[in-house]
Amino acid sequence: MTRETQPMINSGPSSRRHRDRSVVWSQSSFESWASSSDPHPVSTHTFISEPSRGRYVHGRLAVVPDPLRTLSVLEPGGPGGCWLNLLVPAAQTARSGGCKVAVNAGFYNASTGQCLGHVISKGHVVSRSRGVLNAQFGIRSDGSLVFGYLSKKDVLQQKNPFVQLVSGVVWLLRDGQVYINHSLQVENDENQSMKLFRDFADMLSARTAVGHDANGSVVLLQVDGETLHRGMSLWEVADFLKQNGVINAINLDGGGSSSFILNGTLASYPPDPCVADRRWRCGRAVSTVLCVHPRPCKGCRKHALHLSQ
Repeated sequence: MTRETQPMINSGPSSRRHRDRSVVWSQSSFESWASSSDPHPVSTHTFISEPSRGRYVHGRLAVVPDPLRTLSVLEPGGPGGCWLNLLVPAAQTARSGGCKVAVNAGFYNASTGQCLGHVISKGHVVSRSRGVLNAQFGIRSDGSLVFGYLSKKDVLQQKNPFVQLVSGVVWLLRDGQVYINHSLQVENDENQSMKLFRDFADMLSARTAVGHDANGSVVLLQVDGETLHRGMSLWEVADFLKQNGVINAINLDGGGSSSFILNGTLASYPPDPCVADRRWRCGRAVSTVLCVHPRPCKGCRKHALHLSQ
């Protein structure tokens, strides 16, 4: 997120301690969906949307079939990046991870570089939420896609463990319906005002989100913008995803962190000027990345080694 919108995000999600959330667990707190095993490659689309009259928004959308075998959560800079509190441009992490397509993913502490929330990368738990309740996206070992609020027991259960998991902020769509109002109530706590949280949802900004469609393909969305001036509100992101067949979706880190990487190259338009030459725009150093990589070939030792790293 851009630094001017960080009071809520960078003081959390991880540093906040949630209140009694018993109301959340009175019903199923997350949604699961069988993932696609479609052999087709990832498809990418560039769009211009008009969420309100005379205001145009540019963005990119990727549809990822067979996510169990082609989608991974990568630590910043590679394995160990969360432990080292690294912040690395998404394009750099994507290149080192061999990603065909990538977007920035989880939130982080801008002061320390700490990965925030739950992070499971290729079956390895590399960060924990420390009791904070935020929207999650994960892939279990049987390929099921999970969106929503997870208890510590859910995250760590071994019968059908998570192989990929990342935390966002705000569950945008639940079972095809906009779920933002409920999310704001669940994810807000006594240490911050509801107005601040609503402002975060209402403001125009660059955005990144992850969801899935009816076929079980994962959908990655990235929207260009500049906080308070250009981009989409979370309501507009949810409406756009719903109009394009997405069923469940959560919001990931946005603002200046929002990045879309295509074949190792930054394909989005970031709001931050480059440090070396302020005439140009450069991608911000960020935390985790959602990486679309080639499908591992059967019996191929090179791919097996790559995916286990």
